[in-house]
Amino acid sequence: MRPVVLFVAAMVVVSMTSAMGYADSVKPTAAAITAYQLGRAYERLFQAIQLSPGTCGIVLERAQCLSDLQLISSARGPDPTDAQARQWFAFGDISLKVSNWNGMYVPDKAWTGDPVFAWWYTAGVVSIAASLPRSEGLDEYLRHYADELAKHASAAPDNSSTWVPTGTSPVASLAAVQSSLQQIFPVAPYPDSSFAGGAAGFAQLGVYLSTLQQLVDNPPTLSQPASRAFAAAVLARLQSLHTEFSDGLTVARLQSAVNQPIVLDEEWINKTWRQPLSQSIVNAKWPQQPRRALLTGLLLCQVAYNAAVLKAPKSDAEFRGAIATLASAQDLNAKTRADIVAMQRIPYASKGGQWEDINAAATRAVLDIVGEK
Repeated sequence: MRPVVLFVAAMVVVSMTSAMGYADSVKPTAAAITAYQLGRAYERLFQAIQLSPGTCGIVLERAQCLSDLQLISSARGPDPTDAQARQWFAFGDISLKVSNWNGMYVPDKAWTGDPVFAWWYTAGVVSIAASLPRSEGLDEYLRHYADELAKHASAAPDNSSTWVPTGTSPVASLAAVQSSLQQIFPVAPYPDSSFAGGAAGFAQLGVYLSTLQQLVDNPPTLSQPASRAFAAAVLARLQSLHTEFSDGLTVARLQSAVNQPIVLDEEWINKTWRQPLSQSIVNAKWPQQPRRALLTGLLLCQVAYNAAVLKAPKSDAEFRGAIATLASAQDLNAKTRADIVAMQRIPYASKGGQWEDINAAATRAVLDIVGEK
């Protein structure tokens, strides 16, 4: 699973310095930050394209897929696959999935010619990849990066043993490096999970919970530190509402699972994530307005993901039929209400509706919901 891609040692100026915290002992230069962000962009795209192609069909993940592609393309130059990948990420439509995608990797000549760039780029990859689920293939993938960092320890930002992977397990050795990197670049939740007040905030929570369900369907992406931080923030909000409404529900099991290793096993994923999540979202003890607003946001996000990735006609009819019964449009802003009306005018997929039209309409509604302040 070692990436076979192109390398161009180009520098892309990324204005992210002010958004990052630094450990006292290591203060990366602007060039080091650029290299680090390139490594992170590559790793996210590698995982999305090769391991979890449904990721870029998630409405709130599409923008990052696009920005990562732009960053990599700017560094290595254009590639014939970029145009199709850009279309795929813009609409999330998995039928546009690319094969033989060219990313960016660091060959031996880069370690010799610009070892600082090579080290920080590899560190960017490791900052995300170290959380991947265990499997024979992924362990071998991580072993490559552990070997590279150990081999080129002299390029590390200081002489501390902190930056040198040790031990027989690449996962364990890189996890220590990842933890040190997080002291320099604190993990921020992605997607953003900020909330408006009133019905809009409950609809946003519904979108975020649906997004979390979709991340569960893409375990490598769920394993990423930013995804885990997103899950923690969303679950904390949901738990606060369970307490406020005294509904007898809890997400304690899910909260304890957030930072545990992800296992690539359907039975484990169902037991640890899918079932507890589906059973602890909302019940009839909630007041009517927040309950129906949350369910509207959740279902709209499911409609968009289904149209982009799963393309199941039965689910399309079920989700949109449920939205029609909620009578929730009155609780939301005028633009979102109009989005819902336009979506519901499109025939169900089973009755001739086109997936791209359904996807586009549901996506507009989701983005309007999360965009409300």
